[in-house]
Amino acid sequence: MLGPLEAYRAIRAVVRIVADPTRLDEVFVLADLSEQSPKVREMMERLRADPTLGRALVDKPRLGAVDQDALARLPEGTVGRAYADFMRARGLRHEDLLLVDGESDLDFVRNHLRETHDLWHVVTGFDTDVAGELGLQAFYVAQLEGPLPVLLLTVGMANTLFKGMDDVRPRMHEIARGWMLGARAKPMFGLAFRDRWAQPLGALRAELGLALDDVDAALAPELAHAA
Repeated sequence: MLGPLEAYRAIRAVVRIVADPTRLDEVFVLADLSEQSPKVREMMERLRADPTLGRALVDKPRLGAVDQDALARLPEGTVGRAYADFMRARGLRHEDLLLVDGESDLDFVRNHLRETHDLWHVVTGFDTDVAGELGLQAFYVAQLEGPLPVLLLTVGMANTLFKGMDDVRPRMHEIARGWMLGARAKPMFGLAFRDRWAQPLGALRAELGLALDDVDAALAPELAHAA
């Protein structure tokens, strides 16, 4: 249960994100506050009970230091090169990520998801515009059923209602695409990306069952009908 000050911070964060979905600082506020939700404890129990996902809580594969310049020298089409190109194109640096101190299972989940967030973008093919971020949150919901992506989807749709109705179809397309991809794919949580830099991106997608073309083809009739 949130106290008065925490409730105020949560409401303020929601209002600010509705007004400007790029407010990553406020997204982190919601992320921190959402950990007090009983739904987070339920998510952690589901992770521990799952044979594959639970293993990640034992091994705790962290990404560690990342040399984006070195990754940019890897062959084109590799995971590392695609990640380096993605980050450079958007002016992002891995070392600028805000991580948390602590060694608990929840601390690992928080840091693992934060430090691999942009890698999830790369692997799933979602951009970093509002539509792409909503699509990736839908992917998170399908894969982990956590409360934070549900909350961010809710806030994102509020932004759509008040400020983004001209972008509603692309946003709904990416949400549908994210849900379908996440529901069909193998779990990406716990993947040791630091061991995959030299792997071809297409091979990793195939390994995870991320059939991007199949999902796009499945959604194509609905998009044609909507148009």
